[in-house]
Amino acid sequence: MEEKEITPDQSLFIIQSMINTAKNKLADDGFLLIFWGWLVFVSAIVNYILFLLKFEWGFIVWPILMPIGGIITAIYSARSKKKKLVRTYIDKYLGYLWTGFGIAMALALFSLGVCGMKSSYFSLMLLYGFVTFVSGGLLDFKALRIGALFSFAFALGSLFVPELEQFLFLAGSILCSYIIPGHLLRNEFKSQQNV
Repeated sequence: MEEKEITPDQSLFIIQSMINTAKNKLADDGFLLIFWGWLVFVSAIVNYILFLLKFEWGFIVWPILMPIGGIITAIYSARSKKKKLVRTYIDKYLGYLWTGFGIAMALALFSLGVCGMKSSYFSLMLLYGFVTFVSGGLLDFKALRIGALFSFAFALGSLFVPELEQFLFLAGSILCSYIIPGHLLRNEFKSQQNV
């Protein structure tokens, strides 16, 4: 069997089609960006309001909603994995990136009990920014990269506000890095499907 040389144009086309395939997958999975974005956003706002109302157990929203989110994510991922026909290198890279993000997120959440809320939420916002910045670069999707920069800014700003306001900064970070780019990505995917 003889190997064929490919032209630079063909090579560029192959790379672009891999990026588009991965972008379409993330747009389908954009459900997860949007789902987790809204879940964390709502949890942070509810937690903030409950603490303002002097409800001692205001944090209870997290251990209730996050496991439910995990179950929904596991079911969704199992179903979408069955539908997946092709896996590109970019899919593989994104898989490693988001798995690493999940591990780092678990450790950051564990640090809540050790380091306190301020440094833990700072770390979470940095992680949100990092994972969406790299994903935006791999997918060549500007909204994810811009959202990541906002997440970094919220993380930095959170160092200078009282602990209670951490929830508002967390909500702003997730709005910019997950929710808005997730909806834009999904809209782009839908418009490509209609063409």
